[in-house]
Amino acid sequence: MPTDHATVELNSVWAPGSAVLGSVDQGLAIAQTFVHENRIRQAASSCGAARYCLDRSIERARARKIWGEGKTLADNQAIQFPVVELMTQVEMLRLFILKTSWEMDRVVAECQSSEAQPPPWVEIERRLSDQVAMCNFWANRLCCQAADRAIQVRPHRLILETCLTDQIHGGDGYSRHYPFEHIYRHFRRYRITEGAEEIQVRKIGAYIFGFSGPKKKEMEHIERSKAKI
Repeated sequence: MPTDHATVELNSVWAPGSAVLGSVDQGLAIAQTFVHENRIRQAASSCGAARYCLDRSIERARARKIWGEGKTLADNQAIQFPVVELMTQVEMLRLFILKTSWEMDRVVAECQSSEAQPPPWVEIERRLSDQVAMCNFWANRLCCQAADRAIQVRPHRLILETCLTDQIHGGDGYSRHYPFEHIYRHFRRYRITEGAEEIQVRKIGAYIFGFSGPKKKEMEHIERSKAKI
């Protein structure tokens, strides 16, 4: 990735109509076409990497013996519970990514079926941009959590507040003998590229509260009705 970015500033620039690409007021939707596709790809990649980290952690926990006890790490609920929570989130996220991808394909097919329909990038931006953002920001965060958990697992707070830290891969996981440190570094950047988490959360909030997206007209109608009263 580049270490610096150039700054371009345009003041009082006039461009003829022939210089307009696409339809007026649809520039953001066109620009978001690649962003939406890449965000959902990133989400799928992060979800798969998170599942990999958890699968390897389960294998390690079942094989690693605790000194002097004869039990494995997997026998310890402080190891089980955090992995269970992450695995549950991975499974729910996987289905959400599949659902959102299917809806994106359906919107494209619907828009291409008739010339009267708006371009697909406009409808995807209007209908699904918030769902794409949900998939992306949560998948990237979850992957980092799963990689961190694979390296080191702290006991669940409800089990024992004063329990010593339990390790799954420990120092081995931090080294380059295992892929977890690379996974963490690689997928950590996904929380910045294609829109930082804060940008995506802001977009989701705008859709949920009706400042943009499908609810915008409905909320504007409600506000006008209140004003008349």
